[in-house]
Amino acid sequence: MKRKFNLSVENPIENLRDKEMENINCNIKLQKEVEVEAAEDSCSCCSSNSELSQRLSSIGSTNGKSDLEDLKIIEKIERKENKEAKILILVGLTLTIPLVILELLEFYNLVGDSFILGFILLLLATPVQILLGRPFYKRFYDSIRKRKNFTVDALVVLSTSVAYGYSVIALLTNQDIRFFEASASVMTIFTIGEFVESKVLRTTSESIKSLVALKPQKTIVIRDNGKQETITIENLKVNDIFIVKPGENIATDGIVTLGETSIDESMITGESIPVEKRVKDKVIGGTINKNGYVHVKATSVGSQTVLASIIELVSKAKTNKPSIQKIADRCAKYFIPIVFSIAIISSLYWLLVVQAPIQFSVTVFATILVVSCPCALGIATPMVISLAIGKAAKQGIIVKGGIYLERLASVDTVVFDKTGTLTKGKPEVTNVIPSSGFDEHHLLQMAASTEIKSEHPIARAIVKKANERKISLFEVNEFNTMTGHGIIAKYNQKQILITSPRSNTQNTPKINENSISRFKSKIPIEFEQRITDLESEGKTVVTIFVEGNFIGIIAVADMIREDALSIVKKIRSMGKKVILLSGDNERTTLAIAQQIGIVDIFSEMLPQQKVEKIKYLQEKENRVVAMIGDGINDAPALIQADVGIAIGSGTDVAKEAGHIILIKNNLSDISFILQLSAFSLKKIKQNLTISFAYNSITIPIAAGILFGSTNSLILTPALAALGWVVSDSLVFGNSLLLRKFKI
Repeated sequence: MKRKFNLSVENPIENLRDKEMENINCNIKLQKEVEVEAAEDSCSCCSSNSELSQRLSSIGSTNGKSDLEDLKIIEKIERKENKEAKILILVGLTLTIPLVILELLEFYNLVGDSFILGFILLLLATPVQILLGRPFYKRFYDSIRKRKNFTVDALVVLSTSVAYGYSVIALLTNQDIRFFEASASVMTIFTIGEFVESKVLRTTSESIKSLVALKPQKTIVIRDNGKQETITIENLKVNDIFIVKPGENIATDGIVTLGETSIDESMITGESIPVEKRVKDKVIGGTINKNGYVHVKATSVGSQTVLASIIELVSKAKTNKPSIQKIADRCAKYFIPIVFSIAIISSLYWLLVVQAPIQFSVTVFATILVVSCPCALGIATPMVISLAIGKAAKQGIIVKGGIYLERLASVDTVVFDKTGTLTKGKPEVTNVIPSSGFDEHHLLQMAASTEIKSEHPIARAIVKKANERKISLFEVNEFNTMTGHGIIAKYNQKQILITSPRSNTQNTPKINENSISRFKSKIPIEFEQRITDLESEGKTVVTIFVEGNFIGIIAVADMIREDALSIVKKIRSMGKKVILLSGDNERTTLAIAQQIGIVDIFSEMLPQQKVEKIKYLQEKENRVVAMIGDGINDAPALIQADVGIAIGSGTDVAKEAGHIILIKNNLSDISFILQLSAFSLKKIKQNLTISFAYNSITIPIAAGILFGSTNSLILTPALAALGWVVSDSLVFGNSLLLRKFKI
């Protein structure tokens, strides 16, 4: 038995009130501020690439430079950072490999004087500790200065410092056990891990370069005096009229003012068939003009364009460290005190209880700290996140941060909006039925003249139908949108109301009781049955009143997407609950739901009621919810959901509210990203398990748990290094399985 809210209907021909829009924008702004704070608090892992990150974030923004200039700077930074990283890795490998080999030779007594060998090892290990360790020491110092919790950097610094310092003292006091190869190995492998992580930003900048390449650098504008002038894109202003010739990329978002053409929008929308454009049609900057000569009036420039929004999304896609990445830092917060406690207790046990020599106790202390920092921890998460987000990008899916991959993997409920999500979002008029005394021509004329100021898809469908029939429209005044109820306007002092037959105007706060009474005329009985029949077919019906008198109905239908049925089946096969939330009437919503196999439906819901429903699912049923929608009306629900998935690339919702953006508008991509997120989280957890399994085995051995049966510590530096190699290899191999991921 499905449960529904007993709520008043959301009329399909209304826009959000200004107050609601302000609330939506405030919610979006608050969400962004929280995410920025979280990102800033957790991005220590990205500090080695901070300059590159800042430059990437500036792409598409108004910063006084062109994107081309920023890209040149990015390329320069990339070359510099890439060169420095490669040099450090080369230095690390060049010095660490022979260092490990010499330690192994010493372990098997294949070398001569151990004291001389010790100084050779010192000469090899010191440059690694200083050069490769510098960024780790800097971040560790900054975290201490800012009184932040211990992170993985603290593990690296403390373990390598103890290993290196102990080895120097052991060398000077002629002790046999040294850990030079341990400190060098940790530094080298973690440096390689950071280089792998930095590839994320370099991959991102390559994507941005290809997007920026869509933008022409210059365009021809027509001045008020009729003269043509060639200007750079940066000097293009809103309301400028510019020329687009066949084969050219459109300079910026705008509206066609002259001419007809077909536009290739595939790089933005994924639509392979060129879209016909005529006067008053919108065009997107960066798309390709195929064959016509048109004049376009700029409506958005710079960072406000669709292409700039996509560039911004790509540039910021990987700046949020996911909470699964924070697992390593959270573990470090508790792990470091625990390891120090184990090291101190073990050392004191051997010194005071067993009465072992002090050198032995110090060796136990140092060995525990050395093995406490598995190198696999440094690459366990960033490598998976890098590969997963890159895999999604190739599929045409932008993930704003790795955190959303983790959340998506835990989703057990998928909520769909109807219009524009499961349907094509382009309704067409199917029935025009006037009452007695009116004909279709006058009914359409009255409705279209009233609706022409509305941006709602159904309003546009009615206006389009009137234009197709070449019906002349008149200008109305006192146009007013009643949120959730309809549109009211005046023509020749006569009030016109367009509303849903299910709307209750007594609950409308925007008109008084005297006005209400004028629109209380009952719908004729014969029309009641027609409305019921049309709605049972999945059509949306609007009723038209003039001065309180019913003059007819118009039915509109929105076609279901071809892939809607298959994606619903796929999601349900994953064991996830599928829910449909719609502002449309129950009959229409039910008709659509039945065709695509959704059982749980909630109809006649206002935007805020969608939010309340998602809250109910989260708080009362403890569900993890993904909301899939498009358009401004879905913004509050997208924000409230654990993961908001926005359909389309050109809306404010895609830029602000959606956590994941399906650029190609393919519903099948939902299945892809759901399975990719689950697979990625599985790999991250496996990597962390491998990493900490190493600790679980080596720390007790380092503490001397097997000393009684072997009469030695067993865990020699050489064996510790071998353990690192094995654990690192397992993590690398496990992560690389993402490259073969398919659905």
